[in-house]
Amino acid sequence: MHDKLYPPPPGSQYYFRNSHGDNSFLEPMNLSNLAMYKCRQVTASFSICDLAWYMVGLSLFTACIAPKDFPTNKPFVYKTEIKVSGDLSKDQKEDLTVRLNNQLDDSLRVRTVTGLTYIPPFLRQGLSHPPVFDTANLTRSVGFMIDLLNSIGYYAPTIRDTFQVDTIWHNKPGKTQMRTTVKFNVNVGKKLKFDSIGFALSTPSLQTIAFNNKNQSLLKKNDPYSKQIVAAELDRLVDLFRNNGYYRISRDDIYAESDTVVAALIDPTLDPIQQAQFLELLKRKREKPTVNIVIKQRPIEDSDKIRKYYVGKITVFPDLPVIEDTSVVYRNDTLNYPGEITIISRSDRFNDQFLIHNIFLQNGKQYRLDAYNRTLTRFNNQLGAWSQAAIDLNESDSVDSVLDVTIRLYPTLKQTARLNLEGSYNTNDILTGTNLFGTDLSLTFQNKNAFKRSIQTTTAISSGVEFGEDFIQTTQTSLSHTIYFPRLNAPEPFAVKNRLWQLSNTHTVINLSASYTDRRDLFTFRSIDASYGYEWTILNKQKNLSHSFLWRPINIEYGIFSYTHLFDTGYLQKYPTLKEAFRTGLVVGLGFGQVVYTLVQQHGIHTNHFRVSAEESGTLTGLVNAFAQGDLLRFIKGDIDYWHHFDYRNTELALHTYAGAGRAYSNGKGADQLLPFYKAFWGGGPNSMRGWAVRQLGLGTDTSTFGGFDKFGDVQVEGNVEYRFLLGTLFSVKLKSAIYTDFGNIWEWTDILGAGSNFELSKFYNDLAVDVGTGLRMDFDHFLIRFDWAYKVRDPQSKLYPNRWFYDFDLRNGQFQLGIGYPW
Repeated sequence: MHDKLYPPPPGSQYYFRNSHGDNSFLEPMNLSNLAMYKCRQVTASFSICDLAWYMVGLSLFTACIAPKDFPTNKPFVYKTEIKVSGDLSKDQKEDLTVRLNNQLDDSLRVRTVTGLTYIPPFLRQGLSHPPVFDTANLTRSVGFMIDLLNSIGYYAPTIRDTFQVDTIWHNKPGKTQMRTTVKFNVNVGKKLKFDSIGFALSTPSLQTIAFNNKNQSLLKKNDPYSKQIVAAELDRLVDLFRNNGYYRISRDDIYAESDTVVAALIDPTLDPIQQAQFLELLKRKREKPTVNIVIKQRPIEDSDKIRKYYVGKITVFPDLPVIEDTSVVYRNDTLNYPGEITIISRSDRFNDQFLIHNIFLQNGKQYRLDAYNRTLTRFNNQLGAWSQAAIDLNESDSVDSVLDVTIRLYPTLKQTARLNLEGSYNTNDILTGTNLFGTDLSLTFQNKNAFKRSIQTTTAISSGVEFGEDFIQTTQTSLSHTIYFPRLNAPEPFAVKNRLWQLSNTHTVINLSASYTDRRDLFTFRSIDASYGYEWTILNKQKNLSHSFLWRPINIEYGIFSYTHLFDTGYLQKYPTLKEAFRTGLVVGLGFGQVVYTLVQQHGIHTNHFRVSAEESGTLTGLVNAFAQGDLLRFIKGDIDYWHHFDYRNTELALHTYAGAGRAYSNGKGADQLLPFYKAFWGGGPNSMRGWAVRQLGLGTDTSTFGGFDKFGDVQVEGNVEYRFLLGTLFSVKLKSAIYTDFGNIWEWTDILGAGSNFELSKFYNDLAVDVGTGLRMDFDHFLIRFDWAYKVRDPQSKLYPNRWFYDFDLRNGQFQLGIGYPW
């Protein structure tokens, strides 16, 4: 690109426009007073060398926006920026900027793709068919943004917008561009806060219910005001009344009244003079404006709105077809059960007592919205035997204030079989020690209604190979059978009693599995596993937050090794500690077993994912002498995993950190102080430290650990920073890239495996390995393939200069990684 100076074309102007919440004005500046002004003439070229440089890891990039099919001799919208100022945190400003951007008039929303300077033209995307710039769209956008700011409590925002037209000259007719850049400077001003909150409902019973549950109110004194939270409070009250039998009451029957003066201030239809008059009345509150809210009831026009309802007859149709086949004559078996429950079925596919047990509406009891929703959610989402459920409530023809219930259930396909052939990068299997690509063939059978109780059983058979220097390096075959009971066979978590939380995906899980792995010319490993546990999720939809739990109080694993002569003489005798780590062992977790907790929350452009897990073996069984003297492995381990994403329009910043540690605690010496290898920590590969081959990182600063064989330890610390961006689309496949850095290492608690391999809190940061890299990602929507290329920039295992950065750095000596999906 070249910058040149040109004389201004006749009549050219830059425009500076100021807009406020109440008015706007335009200030043109004639360029005839300027002798020269700056324009840019853009030229571009591409060669095969450009692509070659990118594929070897070029990571320097700039934003390149190439307009095409733009209006001729007319200004068009090229770029729109919003800058937010005020008493807000950085995260709040970012979130508000995204929300304000969504309020822009469609003609001001610039949809571009950020790409690389050195990239083929057929991959480069730019600004296609940009709209003609019109100042009327600025006025509309400002109005929309002010409405948003008012709705979240900013009663006196100020918006100043400017726009500038840059002419990009071209010697070909119709190629000269008049690019318009629009900028909005938004000052949010002061924010309203709640002062007093009250209830003034004309129906005494409703007033009593509201007052007795005021501690659950979403409106709190000194909390920021917003229309959304007031609306949520009204929804809460309606749900509360319906949970107390008031089936027909609706949101239209109640409303929130604000104090007169402040209510006027947040009315966007007022003109500036009226706003100034009301502001004068609030001089004493100008610095700390507050609002008073009173919940009131509208005049009663239908007495049914304030009548309590009770549950009457319950009729269940458990096996209705989604599409009725009129050519088939169905038999209808009708069975009546205590509690006025009637089940009318066409087949014997479901257990009647199981159906009754999952209906939470009870005959003769007061109608509760929670019971209705819980029943509907149970059949629709939590019980896999049905694809769809519907519940109808109708007033009884014979009794007043009674609701008869009709439940219609539509079963899904009971049994399915699925055959998958996948190319997989084997990084989760500790038995493979190289950085290679393999294939896996799996056959899965699923029964969604075992024992007529919506119990799900899954049987999976899989066989996979990993390719190496001698073609097939490793083979693995496994068989597993899992039973999912659609409820917790234990007391439900106490947290679900809070109305803001919803218990979901509750399962009791029994798993049995066996596997056989043949690491060619080295060893074979056979394992048998069994576990019993619980899974459940608690959702808070208002905060877009979920808590997931996995608890296996019983977990048993038994692994048997058989070594070849080559493995014994080449590795085990040379490194005796390996023989103890690769030993037959029994893992028994009772009581505590395995516990995993996961938190996921999304807010604006932010996504948080936090996971913590812990596992033990031998805590109780190790007290039994027969177990303690056998193959029992006694240890405790845990890890913490956290990542945070900043999701922008076409880019994403991903931050990740991980820490894990474990400790064997038997009375023995030597290897008893080490975790068994299949429970240990390791680094390297496409999902970890990408500058190192899988399981080739560590230990600490030791330079001779295992002589190049798999490396694993008792402690791991790792961090990753990755900036992801979109390059373009080719044949409906999104082409993406990233630049990243990884840092971390693994250690043992002691140096029995080599000098420098032990973990010390006071110096562990000096042992961190660091890599940098870039990559190409192919996003097929349903899955993503990653091609990453990384370089070691600090290698603490380097024999010559372990503490030097970029020592012996060469672009040709990178580490290639092939991954499926994003690891975090």
